[in-house]
Amino acid sequence: MTNIANKASGIKSLNTIILVGTLVLMLGLINWQIYQKEQQIKQGDLVYLELAPVDPRSLMQGDYMALRFKMSNDIRSALKLVQEELIQGELVQTEQNLTEAETNQQWRTLPNSDGYVVVSVDSRNIASYKALYDGQELAADEMRLQYRVRDGRIKFATNAFFFQEGHASVYEAAKYGEFRVNQQGEVLLTNMFDAELNALRYEFISDKKNL
Repeated sequence: MTNIANKASGIKSLNTIILVGTLVLMLGLINWQIYQKEQQIKQGDLVYLELAPVDPRSLMQGDYMALRFKMSNDIRSALKLVQEELIQGELVQTEQNLTEAETNQQWRTLPNSDGYVVVSVDSRNIASYKALYDGQELAADEMRLQYRVRDGRIKFATNAFFFQEGHASVYEAAKYGEFRVNQQGEVLLTNMFDAELNALRYEFISDKKNL
């Protein structure tokens, strides 16, 4: 009985050590990721991406703003061309196994993927689409930005900008998203700006007469 009790105690101790070790590793990973984001905000290259030309008020969803960037349209068009070139060579064989409707659907849908786009950056750090990145050399005024395709939608870092509930009116003037870009081309959204590149922030104005 003593041996069984000792083995059970040993297993319990081992499980405790494994659990504590796992928690420590998870906390360490989370803290490392937070540190990397903080460094990216401090040291990353500044770039502004223009929002798609729609009424921003139609994108407001309570306490966040759904984001659609103008450059996404350029990326979508370029990806469609690449997709059509890939499909064209296989189209004859594909049509033998698919109905016309299924074939057309395959042409329209962008598969989930990650990639990079080359942008040119002007004197105000506003980015403009140049091309999809395919390992080419970049000019002095160019950089690469990472994008993701998810469920047919193209996004940069996130597809939403969150703000405190009740502050939606502040962000109705949004024209640009401000990003910080690290050396790997990963982007991090930091704020929204108006057409004149003024940062959009809620400012609390106290009523001094009632103080």
